[in-house]
Amino acid sequence: MADKIDELLSDYFSGKIEMQIKLRKLDLQTPLVHDENIGGGKAQNKHVRPVDDMLIREDEDTVLNELYKLRDQQQMITDVLSTFDAELVRMVSLRYDRRKRKNEWKHIALIFNADESTCRKKIRKFKKEFVNSFWKLNVPIDE
Repeated sequence: MADKIDELLSDYFSGKIEMQIKLRKLDLQTPLVHDENIGGGKAQNKHVRPVDDMLIREDEDTVLNELYKLRDQQQMITDVLSTFDAELVRMVSLRYDRRKRKNEWKHIALIFNADESTCRKKIRKFKKEFVNSFWKLNVPIDE
């Protein structure tokens, strides 16, 4: 359970879901059809609507729809984080943001002028309260 929470927070603070959505949209824009009609006739009465076709592909794509659900879940995380102290959220953000190099406890303790064990306790307490608040929103973490 703790690994799921760590992964969820890490994905949230790193912006992983938004990047996956952008990459999936780029994948869907790549044409999949390879015309093997070499030397053949040209099709007549063929409607070409690239924008409409791409919108349909995005709407019907199951992977993209799952990513949108995860993004909605991240909005709920934002709502839950807004109930916590800004300093504590900053501490958690420093710990779980993967875009920067992984901040060690010593570095986090220096930033907040506290002991390493105090920072660990605060984050442990935060995670317990976070899970309780998150569960109240009926969002399963185990998926």
